[in-house]
Amino acid sequence: MLDVSADELFDAIDRLVLALLTRYGISAPPIDAVSLAVRAYGYVVREEEEDDEPRRYGDRPKPKPRGRVLSFLPTHSETARNSLAARACAKELLADLLPKLGVAPGTENKSAQGQLVGLIAPRLVLPTRWFATAARKANADVLRLHDEHFPTVAYEWLCLRLLDLDDPCCIAIVDDGSVSTRRANFAQLTKKLTEAEQACVEKVQATEEPQTVRRDGWTARGWPISSGPFNRIILRSVPDDI
Repeated sequence: MLDVSADELFDAIDRLVLALLTRYGISAPPIDAVSLAVRAYGYVVREEEEDDEPRRYGDRPKPKPRGRVLSFLPTHSETARNSLAARACAKELLADLLPKLGVAPGTENKSAQGQLVGLIAPRLVLPTRWFATAARKANADVLRLHDEHFPTVAYEWLCLRLLDLDDPCCIAIVDDGSVSTRRANFAQLTKKLTEAEQACVEKVQATEEPQTVRRDGWTARGWPISSGPFNRIILRSVPDDI
């Protein structure tokens, strides 16, 4: 659908994001995407109540609110709210992005729209220039990046954004002992952990503290993530020969 390179696409997104943040006086993290959605696009925040009544066969689905509405449940964390709002802002930015890519708004298919929103939203709350600077200062430490710079951003978005930086690395997310995600920015990898990564996971599980393991040509760093529905461990690994 898009006759542009990945670099051109990312550059166009970064320019739009920076322009939007500048327009609303946002010059440093953290970014409150909920407030931005309200101010920039007129979204209304609606606090929903939990539906305690079990749904029965034949019940009509609950009608979705019309217009620009951000619907939050009591169970939504701050990072979940921020993620939903960032995606809402990303959808609005599509109207400005598509013409820059040579696409008439409204002619893109839903799959392409979803992919673009998935690219824009993390860059909105983790702007490339700010994120790269913070990552260097924190030495790519996921917990420090979150706690000191981007506390409103989900850990998954934050760690996967490390793949967009120049430094070669592999990111793995381990939930309840199972690898849910494993990606690298220098090669195609499977979900099978290296010996260094597996040993790091075991040390993090045993100590519930960040750990570093060097083994068989890899250096793996791991962080325990206490929030969320899973016993989650995030790994950032670098092969020694790169």
